[in-house]
Amino acid sequence: MECQGQALLLYSEGGLVHCTPNVLTKAVEEVKCLGFNPLCTTFGVALIAKTLLSKSLWDAKVDLYKRWGWSEETLLEAFRKNPHCMLASRDKINVVMSFRVNQLGWNSLLLVKGPNMFLYSFERRIILRASVLRYLQSKGLIKKNASLVVPFGLTKRQFLKRFVECFEEHNHCLLKLYEKKLKNDGMPSA
Repeated sequence: MECQGQALLLYSEGGLVHCTPNVLTKAVEEVKCLGFNPLCTTFGVALIAKTLLSKSLWDAKVDLYKRWGWSEETLLEAFRKNPHCMLASRDKINVVMSFRVNQLGWNSLLLVKGPNMFLYSFERRIILRASVLRYLQSKGLIKKNASLVVPFGLTKRQFLKRFVECFEEHNHCLLKLYEKKLKNDGMPSA
């Protein structure tokens, strides 16, 4: 967890500057009660989430996560790891969850360990990497219980090195699959 001053965060988001002192004070106390350290960057992001989202929108997102099998405790755990998960749009939450659960057959609770998944580009990162991981699983090249969260957080270079280049006899097929997905999604292959 990266800890540093919050002044830049508060100014860069603008929305907090316009909060009334009472609203901001209440939000600061609420975020502290949730276990966030005021000296950490995540505190500032959690504060932004708590002040920018209306109670009805916050509750709607909580309900949405619950529909995907998360409990309030689970959501709180994810929120503590990466408060941005509450700043993702409802559409983005649904798309990511639907893809991982309905199309890939992966457990939604795995995302609690990596709630930053809701920040990644669906087309440029999630779909591409999931197709490579599915191929590797189907060929028995990665364990069934291998992390289905960590590969998405790697840089492009790290991902290609660990999940494409190291499988020499499948390297060409994996790279072709990765690049084909890029082209089919209308993305440049850079």
